Amino acid sequence: MSDREVRSVSGVLVKEARRILKKHAQRIAPEPCEAIRESATRLAAHREAGAWSDAREEVEVLDELLHQHASFARKGVIRELVENIGIAVLVALALRSCFYEPFKIPSGSMMPTLRNGDHIFVNKFVYGVQIPFTTTVVGKQLGEIKRGDVIVFRYPIDPSEDFIKRVIGLPGDVVRVDGSEVAVKRAGSEEFVTLARRKLDEPCRDELGKQIVPRCTLYEEDNGDRAYVVRYEPNFDPRTGGPAQRRGEWSVPAGQLLVMGDNRNHSHDSLAWTKVVEAVAADGVISVRDLRDLTPETLFKLTRPESTSSGDPRSDHVLYFAEHRSPKHAVELSVWREPSLGVDTIYDTVVEGFGAGAEATTLEALFEGATAYHKSQPQKQAQVARATEAITAMTVAEQGEDGFDGVIKLAAQGAVIQFRCGSAACNSREMFGRRIANVLDGYVKDPGQDARELEIGASHIRYSQHWTSRGRVIDKFLDRRFTQTGAAGGRASTVRLRAWRDTDEGDDFLRDASLRAVGSSTASASAVAEDGIQRDSWLAQDEEALTLVSSYRTAGVTVMLECGRQLCADEPRLYELARAVAAKVPAAARDRRRLKELLVAGDIKGWREVPEEDASAQRKYEFDRLRLDGTVRSERYSVGVWARKLEPGEDAAAAVTALADELHESAPSGAVVDGGIVGATSGGGYGHVFAIPETSVVVRVDCSEGLCPTAADAEALARRAADKARDESNFIDPNAERPYPYVPRGNVKGRADRIWLPLRRFWLPIR
Repeated sequence: MSDREVRSVSGVLVKEARRILKKHAQRIAPEPCEAIRESATRLAAHREAGAWSDAREEVEVLDELLHQHASFARKGVIRELVENIGIAVLVALALRSCFYEPFKIPSGSMMPTLRNGDHIFVNKFVYGVQIPFTTTVVGKQLGEIKRGDVIVFRYPIDPSEDFIKRVIGLPGDVVRVDGSEVAVKRAGSEEFVTLARRKLDEPCRDELGKQIVPRCTLYEEDNGDRAYVVRYEPNFDPRTGGPAQRRGEWSVPAGQLLVMGDNRNHSHDSLAWTKVVEAVAADGVISVRDLRDLTPETLFKLTRPESTSSGDPRSDHVLYFAEHRSPKHAVELSVWREPSLGVDTIYDTVVEGFGAGAEATTLEALFEGATAYHKSQPQKQAQVARATEAITAMTVAEQGEDGFDGVIKLAAQGAVIQFRCGSAACNSREMFGRRIANVLDGYVKDPGQDARELEIGASHIRYSQHWTSRGRVIDKFLDRRFTQTGAAGGRASTVRLRAWRDTDEGDDFLRDASLRAVGSSTASASAVAEDGIQRDSWLAQDEEALTLVSSYRTAGVTVMLECGRQLCADEPRLYELARAVAAKVPAAARDRRRLKELLVAGDIKGWREVPEEDASAQRKYEFDRLRLDGTVRSERYSVGVWARKLEPGEDAAAAVTALADELHESAPSGAVVDGGIVGATSGGGYGHVFAIPETSVVVRVDCSEGLCPTAADAEALARRAADKARDESNFIDPNAERPYPYVPRGNVKGRADRIWLPLRRFWLPIR
């Protein structure tokens, strides 16, 4: 053996001899035991003195002594190998657990920063050292997690999975996401700060980095002292049929983090995580059906505030906001095109409906004394000029809180347009004029447009649209005339029937317009009370003809029967003809194809039908209307419900008092349940808090003044909640899905630092 080998072997033999003597000396005879001790001492002395020749001889002596007298305690080859491998594994585990760990990217949620299949190194001591197989971190002072860091962590819902995302919110932050806009209100701050970003010119590419992805945009985003690239690519939402939008607000608790992927629309991250638990569901105590039963509203939207929905599953809080129709925000546009009763008749009938507050005016007059925005914008000025030129007459009525009502006659186009605008949608005469100019400009350019295609002006108010289709003439309107052969054809020798079926103009409007068309009104016409004649019928007569206008309201049919004096010299003959028409109205109401049967040649023997100039069945009906009902959601039209399952042994009275803490002027009340509390809510209205012993649940129901104007209304709603809370199956959901958005600090394994595969990106730092 060489001197180096002697040095190595001698050290091993000395350690082995001392270990055997320490553990097994009692099993070796005294004389051999002493010989081994002396040999080991001499070998150690030779090794220390560097006497390698003497050490070489002593190695052979000690090895023989150990072989003869202590072979039972010596390690075999296999044992030695196993121990060496074990030591190596422990060292590797220590390095992996406490310092660096390789990690493979499993998805494209971090594109473009990281791609599916990338291999990275995770720095595991940058935030402190995590004790293996625990969530305990020691040495946190080594470094703090920062906003914008890319971290690897155990998935909070299933800790057996590792996730990689970017830190957006730290403990105490409030993160608000609205589509592609991310804002953070840092702990201790009062204002949200939107994360600055810059659009990049480079295109998005697929996970292989080859194909360009359409409709995808890259942005460089700043968060803290980090700048990184994120991408927004529309993804399909089956609920809306369009791109999914991520929206919400998250308050990050102490010891937690909020994370997002860089591939914002395709990342399963804090904004999307949910967990199935057995939970209290406050909407089981009060449901939409209950609200429809006990309040004047029918449409409600349920929201579950994030601050409560992500917490204890034994508690829940829901808010119902009524979709309250607001006349102040309503907008309505009605258009008559070449009406059969005449443009003047329709215009005058609409004006009459305005009442005493109506005034004839001009479009330009609506802008007087206001900012007259159009005068400084040539395009708007031209628009107003075109609209003004088309107007023959215009009347406007200010309806106080209901806003403005206006009607415009366009004689050249043979049209009448009525526009109504609530006081919130049109808060000034100028705004009303501006929206009328938009409508008229569009109509003059293309009179064939439907009312819903005309621009009535934008608004931030949520609208529900109701449009009355023009439809085919044959389905909605009948105009049939008959005359005697050889007659001159004037009104005196003509029978004419005009009938409207299932239109949106209104029975009263059609009645008034029909009477006005023959120079009459309900004030001057006679109400008819004849057998077989519709009770809501009016008779107007002049020297040439008798006219009967009948409103069949339940059938949705209005009939105007005009009979010349040549046939109807007196009223009985008119009534006889009207009874024949009345008998056919029910069939025409049920089947649009039978509208034409209301009056036929067989009903007037010896008379022939005068053909209509335009008999095309495909021609559209003269009238259509677009109504936009503005709805608002506010605290004034809301109901809040809280439900909390008591812990075993918890004091119910104390829980009731705690839940009633936010009520004003609260007082004990047994109106709903003994031991309850009633008080006033912050937004007006009444709140009831009570405990249900049968199911160990505490409930609070707040009803706003808009939905519960009286204390009795709120009490009825609270009683309904108490009745339902007595059955646990109503409010305990065994498969409730609750948001689970945060990453516990102890789940963080480390920061992603470097890419080491693929080779073309070897050792690139992760931004």
